[in-house]
Amino acid sequence: MSQFNKIIDLKFKTDTEEFEIKTPRHGVKPQIKVSGNITAGGFCSNFEVEVTNLYTNDIKNISEITVQAGYEDELSAGITGKVQFVYTASPGPDMVTVICCTSANYDSWINATINMKLKAGFSLTEAITQISNALNFEPAFIVPSIANKVCAAPLEVNGKCSEAIKQLKNASPDVSIFPNGNKLVVFPTRENYETIMEYELPLLTQAPQFSGGIASIVAPWNPMIKPGDIVKFPTQFYSRENGAMLGSSMTVTSVQFSFATNTDENDMTLTGTLSVQGA
Repeated sequence: MSQFNKIIDLKFKTDTEEFEIKTPRHGVKPQIKVSGNITAGGFCSNFEVEVTNLYTNDIKNISEITVQAGYEDELSAGITGKVQFVYTASPGPDMVTVICCTSANYDSWINATINMKLKAGFSLTEAITQISNALNFEPAFIVPSIANKVCAAPLEVNGKCSEAIKQLKNASPDVSIFPNGNKLVVFPTRENYETIMEYELPLLTQAPQFSGGIASIVAPWNPMIKPGDIVKFPTQFYSRENGAMLGSSMTVTSVQFSFATNTDENDMTLTGTLSVQGA
């Protein structure tokens, strides 16, 4: 979708060095494409990265690649993959290099870092504010009933923001912390909150496909959506043989995505089980 300012940053690791390719936030962008299939447990299969005009002497020695992909000023997805093989899909002058991974882990936290030292008795709001600032997020939404919660032990983190959140949750097991767009959301822990988020998809690029209680929808990629989440989408009504109406929401079981910087390629195919209304 041309109206999105799409960003893909790459970090390569070899046996001897690390190097990066960062997409300019404005101006001419390198041609990069990423694709894969996200399944339960944060596993990303069939993960591939295509880069046009990637010239390096160590190209065949790349062992690991980390991708940060999304939209400007929005939360992006982090995917780290172990490289299986690298090949040239088309020769120069615009050589296309394809990097295929045997396995990859999908992580929706931005890889920002933080140096945080909080004394015993710090407030939950104080910690969340510091983490939000380190992520360049908007002010967090914190449920008022826990906004003044105090943590008895000190908290010291010098590393990734994801680690700071993990330690904060360990210190406060009754609190759940999630990214939602460009903001952290903090609320009391309840059953299933740890894995389920709900998203609206107002724009579909194809009509939904239905087969019994299973739906498949295609929309611009939302890096936050993962298996187990609930999505709501526009559709015409339809019914099953027993007359029950299948609603326009589903629980996602898989996410197949394809996303590129310089082309209109930007889609995800979500497969999931439909909710039932009036059954």
